[in-house]
Amino acid sequence: MAKKKVEYAAGKGVFLTLNEIVAWAQDAMRSGASGDEVVEARASFSGRLQRIAVAVEDATLRKGEDAGP
Repeated sequence: MAKKKVEYAAGKGVFLTLNEIVAWAQDAMRSGASGDEVVEARASFSGRLQRIAVAVEDATLRKGEDAGP
C-alpha cells in the first residue's frame, strides 16, 4: 500500500512548540498512523525541533492506484 507523509515544518528561524507537536501528532493519528511508526525529525544545532514527519499508509488510495512521484 502507498504511504503518505504527514509533515510539519516551522518557518526559517522559528522552532516547533509543544502545541504544534501535539497538533501534528493528532493529525498523523487521524491520517491513519497507528502510533508504532518511526518519526523523522530535523533539529537545529542547538537541538530545537525544526521539522517532524511520519510516513503512514494512505488509505485514500484504492488498490491498483498509483500515489505518483
